[in-house]
Amino acid sequence: MLALFLVAAAAVTRPHAGAPDTATRASLIANYETLLKKIDSDGDGKASRAEWTAMVDASPMLQSTSLSEAQRNGLRTALMAGFDQNDSDKDGFLTLDEMMAKPLVRFAGFDANHDGKVTQAEADAGMDKCPAPAGVGR
Repeated sequence: MLALFLVAAAAVTRPHAGAPDTATRASLIANYETLLKKIDSDGDGKASRAEWTAMVDASPMLQSTSLSEAQRNGLRTALMAGFDQNDSDKDGFLTLDEMMAKPLVRFAGFDANHDGKVTQAEADAGMDKCPAPAGVGR
């Protein structure tokens, strides 16, 4: 869940100065397609638990030297929980549809005028309505 949340959040917030002022639904879908292709090492169009585990273990977030061992373990646990939380049919695989279900709902919630785009103003307004994830201050 956390990994999927981070991708969705990146799609609706401007990461740095000079970045586009608008995120689109199409770009969110493209980001998830790219993510699944990176995770899907056997090319079957879905992510197995083993492929998910490999993605989590290679995550730059887990490699950060600024994290304590306890923080690293907690983050790994949260990232691994994302697999089960998003495997809606409980078949042991994540499809693109399963990976995108919650982020698309979140995107729609940010997209106040329902034009398939989230402006920085919509993102700011939407973040004010969202509770911060556990352990993350704002």
